[in-house]
Amino acid sequence: GPFIVSLIVFVICGLLGNPSTLSNFLVGGAMEVCVSAVSITRWSVQMSFAEAVRVLHPHPIGVSKYLYDMEANVFFKRDWGLGTWWTAALALMIMGTVLRLGSFLGLRFTNRDKQV
Repeated sequence: GPFIVSLIVFVICGLLGNPSTLSNFLVGGAMEVCVSAVSITRWSVQMSFAEAVRVLHPHPIGVSKYLYDMEANVFFKRDWGLGTWWTAALALMIMGTVLRLGSFLGLRFTNRDKQV
């Protein structure tokens, strides 16, 4: 029920979108494809980070420099040739379209005998 859904959303959005865990997954192969296809947070955090870097031009020092470099290595690694922000926007649009199409098909073909 609701607990299982909450747990799934936490794993997909919370754990798979964290930059420190993304650095382990975004090394190529099937795991990168799975994380990139499933995690909404992987793309939305990338958009936020890219826009913050573009607007703020940060110059971190100390521990902040380490965290900034780690996040930059994760979020600026893959961009499909469109740029960091537009790649994330396109990925989120594709994910939204697939989810809506799947939802429509599920509603359309489930319990067909009870539809009006």
